[in-house]
Amino acid sequence: MGLEKEKRRDKIREMAARVFADQGFEGTTIRGIAKAGGISAASIYYYFDSKEELLYQVLDETMSTGLKLMTDIEKKELNQKEQLIEILRMHTMTAINFDKMKLLVHEQNCLTPDHRAELKLKQTQYMSRLTGLFDSLKSNGQMRDLDSKVCAFAFFGMVSWAYRWFNPDGNISTQQLSEHFSKIFTQGIFLNP
Repeated sequence: MGLEKEKRRDKIREMAARVFADQGFEGTTIRGIAKAGGISAASIYYYFDSKEELLYQVLDETMSTGLKLMTDIEKKELNQKEQLIEILRMHTMTAINFDKMKLLVHEQNCLTPDHRAELKLKQTQYMSRLTGLFDSLKSNGQMRDLDSKVCAFAFFGMVSWAYRWFNPDGNISTQQLSEHFSKIFTQGIFLNP
């Protein structure tokens, strides 16, 4: 697919994420997405087979981006504690896309079983890599003897629900929020912060 077509698809996905997040998947129509973006419904159907396919691509792109950013962090010359802090920062910065985070938290059940399974596979990869990092920190004596899965779910829960209360135009910037999260999370699990 050409660069121009991919840019067009990205624009439609971004527009759809806003409308889905505002109206919910069930309350959204392709016509409504088209109207919000000032384009025709036929333009959307040119790139996406259905409303469900469009939601799936929004969610899949969000998960794929997170996995790629995690891989980029893992390739850096960082110790494991620094890796965890970077992953937390990255996750906070991407989670501040409230529309997509809201959809990941609330709308996955609207996907077909095949699409849910594909997304679940990526979530499992994400979880496995994070729990593996916690396991390594424990085995190196840098982390308290806490269950790695519980730590991973706490990590995701803390960041993923920020869309419910965080105001990026408020007194705390997104960068400051990620620093707060990092301190709250890491100083609670590391033996020697």
